[in-house]
Amino acid sequence: MNDNEFLKEQQNLEKTVDEYKEVISDTKLKIKNLPALYPDKDFRLAEQERLFRRIDKLGTSLKKPYFARIDFYNNKSSLKDICYIGKIGVTNYDNEVITVDWRAPISSLYYDSNIGKTSYIAPEGIINGELQLKRQYDIENSTLNSFNDVDTVSNDEILKPYLSASADKRLKNIVASIQSEQNAIIRESISKNSIIQGVAGSGKTTVALHHIAYLVYNNRDYYDANQYMVIGPNKFFVDYISSVLPELDVDGVKQFDFTGFASHYLNIDFEIKNSLDNFNNFKNKEDNFSYYRTSLELQKFIKEYMKRFEDNMLPKTDLEYKSIKFLSQKEIAKEYYEINKKTSDTISKRIDRAILLLSKKIDERKNIILNKSLKSVIDEKNIIKQKEYAKDNQLLKKELESSGTNILKRYFKKIKFNIYDIYKDILLKVKEKHKFESEIEIKIEEIKKGILEFEDLTPLMYIKYIINGAEDYKRYRHIVIDEAQDYNLFTFYILRKILSDSTFSIYGDLAQSLYSNRSISSWEDVVQKVFLGKMSIQYLNKSYRTTIEIMNEANKINKHLSYTLAQPVIRHGLDVKFVDTSKINIIDSILKEIEYMKENGCKTIAIIGKTPGEVEQIYNDIKSKIKVEKITSKNYNFSNDICITTGYLSKGLEFDGVIICNVTDDNYDVESNLDMKLLYVSMTRALHEISILYNKSLLSVLREENENEKR
Repeated sequence: MNDNEFLKEQQNLEKTVDEYKEVISDTKLKIKNLPALYPDKDFRLAEQERLFRRIDKLGTSLKKPYFARIDFYNNKSSLKDICYIGKIGVTNYDNEVITVDWRAPISSLYYDSNIGKTSYIAPEGIINGELQLKRQYDIENSTLNSFNDVDTVSNDEILKPYLSASADKRLKNIVASIQSEQNAIIRESISKNSIIQGVAGSGKTTVALHHIAYLVYNNRDYYDANQYMVIGPNKFFVDYISSVLPELDVDGVKQFDFTGFASHYLNIDFEIKNSLDNFNNFKNKEDNFSYYRTSLELQKFIKEYMKRFEDNMLPKTDLEYKSIKFLSQKEIAKEYYEINKKTSDTISKRIDRAILLLSKKIDERKNIILNKSLKSVIDEKNIIKQKEYAKDNQLLKKELESSGTNILKRYFKKIKFNIYDIYKDILLKVKEKHKFESEIEIKIEEIKKGILEFEDLTPLMYIKYIINGAEDYKRYRHIVIDEAQDYNLFTFYILRKILSDSTFSIYGDLAQSLYSNRSISSWEDVVQKVFLGKMSIQYLNKSYRTTIEIMNEANKINKHLSYTLAQPVIRHGLDVKFVDTSKINIIDSILKEIEYMKENGCKTIAIIGKTPGEVEQIYNDIKSKIKVEKITSKNYNFSNDICITTGYLSKGLEFDGVIICNVTDDNYDVESNLDMKLLYVSMTRALHEISILYNKSLLSVLREENENEKR
């Protein structure tokens, strides 16, 4: 980096900042002139909102308008494209490009190509040429600190600063440090279904969000941002990532945790019993009630039950109005069951079809029905009764004007579609098969009170889907599911049914599957049994989150579980600390490690226990000594630099430093896959430092003679 080149780059940055300010000024002027340009008020307000958002994004981008530059010689046009790549693409009002969006086709050269002959895929086809320069910038507050030229796809020295950043800055910097294998997934077509199996720290969540951002940008002429959806594991996790999408120039993407999505679809009030808090009750066996409720075995049982339900649901009475028969029950049943044979539609659609066809029959016999009614009036000698009959006949004529549609709707409304009642009856039928008798009795009592567990949501949604379908959800085009290893096949099945017009990107890590009572053991099962083979599985095996030292220790658990070992990348750090708390006590040990981590520059620190009970005890003992915030299943929001939580609630999060308590064979059973996965999740939350606390004897899987086991 010579002085002359640095000066040129500095001048270009200043020019770009001035151009951004000019675009902001022009945009403000356009807002002033909107009344003259757009007489339609609604359109004008929508355009005004769009322009205000543009000003906001331009203002934010002023501090760092771009992070990279590429010089590409285009063989076809014989021109050199000099592209400055930023988080957002900006053109001035003369349609001249100032910065290129990182999601634009040409920007893929920065992520995927070495210097030399190369190509990229554009809407008009493959563009061949030569990449002559690839440069990355360190810009802060509109000031150029430095730049580096890169020859290859991945450069350790470029990546290191981003990996060394504290937890609060990493998500904001990811665009500049996307790696080639991540970029391939981010730029996957909207038409494809894919599963991404990624080790802890491989960037699954950030890749998932950048994939959404990429799809929104490149399909903006066809779909709106609100036609995409992200489903995360819990509300805290959704809150944690919700600030990232606006940073990526994306607004309006729908975000749910699974419980929130179920509530939105079911549209009924319920209370979720947080059975996950009772961690010691988790089971490893698949033959348990929790697993059964989210398995395809129950899906098949419900499907058969609903067929029988539909066979018996029609009212047993004729269709009459004021004692005048329109249709017999047999006629209605025959027509309905003929429809049932010919279509696989939902029950509600079959009812709508039946009403349409039956109304035609009523219309055909309208005169016969009226004659019967008039005869009653003529035969009646009582004048008062004649008046009543005359009034009834007027109402009857109104009914017949609509071909009996209204009376048919009232007839079919007699069918009781209470999904709670149907679910309870299904569970009783399961009980008759001598399955889960005591659990079902408890469950039915809870349902009567409106109390559900996570595992009840999938069967309830399936019952509603069979009855009503999911017409309102056909608008969605792509769904991202994060931490998907904790779903079972039935859950994937119902999501695909409800979101039938969508493609899916499913992200997870089988090594972090903490809920064996309701989760999958193989991605291949999802591909074959739910998506019928129309889905690919891709892998992210490199871990960018933790240091090599931390990942090497965590890999001991992966090896113990016979999972693929994560590949730590580039960054060395301090050795993992093993702290024997018997020499002082656990609280003083925690305080000492917090102080040590702060001195080493850690801004965010998590104290992680195995169970809610353990966390509660430590929290009560330490809260008077240091400012610490407790994360629970009910308290998802935290703002303090130091927090305490369980391993399963820490999943998906990352912290500069992590302190794990009571890592002994007594607390973590090495024969339990669940316990080992829980410890693996806890260890891989750390970016820079980790202290593992034990009393007298360290967990056998981690125990080995090394220099670290001194304290």
